[in-house]
Amino acid sequence: MGSLSAAVDASVVIAWQTPGHVFHARAVAMLGLADPPLYLNELNLAEVLVGMDRPVWSDAMAALVDVGFVFSPVNAVDVAAARLDSKLRLPGACVLATAQTTGADTVLTFDSALASAATALGYGAAQETRPSTG
Repeated sequence: MGSLSAAVDASVVIAWQTPGHVFHARAVAMLGLADPPLYLNELNLAEVLVGMDRPVWSDAMAALVDVGFVFSPVNAVDVAAARLDSKLRLPGACVLATAQTTGADTVLTFDSALASAATALGYGAAQETRPSTG
């Protein structure tokens, strides 16, 4: 592993949890750049969970904790500021606010707009492979 803590976008977690996902290998590599804690805010956790059946939510969350994820609350004022400053849509602004409030070193994402906003704020290793969804 690397030596960076990271705020992680839901798209990376979804791809990492899904071996057949087109970005699975990239997600595995991206998560290998960071050491725990890996910060996933509660809104982005909800994005991850909605793609699963409810009976597996507890197991999925436990698996994330087992590999070093920490579920981080997000403050409305911090998210609003990140959204206004970055012009990102709400999910991306939540990732950015998580990075800012947790002291994460990097942002891991496939979203080019989020990667650009994170890089502009001095976060390293923000990665992208697809166009922005905001």
